Amino acid sequence: MMLCGLLAAGSVAACPLSSAEVIRADSFENCARVLSSFQKLGDDLTINSTAPQIVLTRSFSLPAPAQVLAIADGRYYPIDAPAGSVRIRIDGAEDQSSYAITDWGSSAHPVMHGFNVLADARLDAGQHTIELIASAHPTRPGRFSVGSSSALSILVQPLSQITAAALPGESPQINLTTYAPAQGIDVREGDMNRPVLPLLGYSVRNRSGRPVDAITLASGRGYYLCNSGIDNGFGDALLGLFADGLCQSTHSASWSVNDLHPDAELQAGMMLHGVHRLGIGQQRSLSLVGSELAFGSDQAGSPSGAHENGVCWGLGSARMLTASAGAVTGAAVSGPDTACATYTWRCVATTLGQAGCPQAGTDVVIGSAQVQIPLGHDGIVLFNARTRIQAGNDDGFATVILGIKVDGQPVSALGLQQLAVGAGQASRTLSASYLSAPGTATGPLSVGAHTVEAYINVSGNPLRFPSVPSDVSLTWFD
Repeated sequence: MMLCGLLAAGSVAACPLSSAEVIRADSFENCARVLSSFQKLGDDLTINSTAPQIVLTRSFSLPAPAQVLAIADGRYYPIDAPAGSVRIRIDGAEDQSSYAITDWGSSAHPVMHGFNVLADARLDAGQHTIELIASAHPTRPGRFSVGSSSALSILVQPLSQITAAALPGESPQINLTTYAPAQGIDVREGDMNRPVLPLLGYSVRNRSGRPVDAITLASGRGYYLCNSGIDNGFGDALLGLFADGLCQSTHSASWSVNDLHPDAELQAGMMLHGVHRLGIGQQRSLSLVGSELAFGSDQAGSPSGAHENGVCWGLGSARMLTASAGAVTGAAVSGPDTACATYTWRCVATTLGQAGCPQAGTDVVIGSAQVQIPLGHDGIVLFNARTRIQAGNDDGFATVILGIKVDGQPVSALGLQQLAVGAGQASRTLSASYLSAPGTATGPLSVGAHTVEAYINVSGNPLRFPSVPSDVSLTWFD
């Protein structure tokens, strides 16, 4: 089942309703936007029940109806070997949120995992409570912890126009073929005919009278679904963003990958983001699609050689939203703009002196931008970072941290992924976020330019060349 709709910012007194009105605004003093918040968990929190436990909570009173977005990023890890679930609850309801579920009990190497969840709602005037909650899944109870530096961002009354869609249940089976030479199937890097299954979608139109950026976020839970007859149905699940039915380039969208395998886990969170420039009056059809990493003939020289990815999987509890026509929006990318590419790897750590690789344990910038806050703007901006990590099975135990810095200061929720010995090749996706709201490390950003960086830090020993893709690493909107 798919739910979608167009949601517009609400009005409060003299508050600008859109980015076009920022330059005409006297101030934001009467805006509900000042109710926006960023809360970070100070200490690890043990979750010991299948009943929801509150991780972070925020209550506020709206003077008038308003649109609200909530985004949480962070890390969680098993104490026993349960399946841990994280989601956002708005006024007691969980149906507006994506879910992140990691099934540590299905893993031969249960390790700390990152999570990302999205929620949005149109709220009436009055008192409201938004909570980040967590629980063990009833099918696999046990204890786990949500780690410190996990955080909840609540953006009240966005200046951007929000379009959203949800998959509250589960997708059809995603069991595709990317390499079968006898059938003439050989999907290689950059091929535009990669098989996909559309999962969510909507159209976004630019009605602002000026060129705008549209920023898309999506998250959900990917899970093993069936024995495909190849590798027992285990393999690399791939979640992507298409526009107008076409596979996107590395400067337009990131991919999300999770290796659904006992060396990793059979259920885990997946998340991505993208950016699309819309001309005046232009409309784009955006779709979230499921596929698989392809190991075609161009991979013949790799250790595993060309072969079919046998993964059979599904996506559940997913949410996708696009913010367009804001006053402060954009993206930071790295590497060449490559069409439909999943293997644009860039080394980010080594302990073995690998040429071109930074020393392990150092912060490595994977995306950077000068973000300009215009006159009349309140400085409240939501930043999101995304990347994938892959190491080698001969690497040692590794800890991977993704974060965001503003003007050199680390400020964000931290995405964190551990890689087990003998299983470093199992790809995972990380995310991080930060909202420059009142009371935060930066507070609302001042008028002028600010340096914003997405960075990654990989520690462990030995490490040959753990890598991340060169693609869209950082997005932002207001």
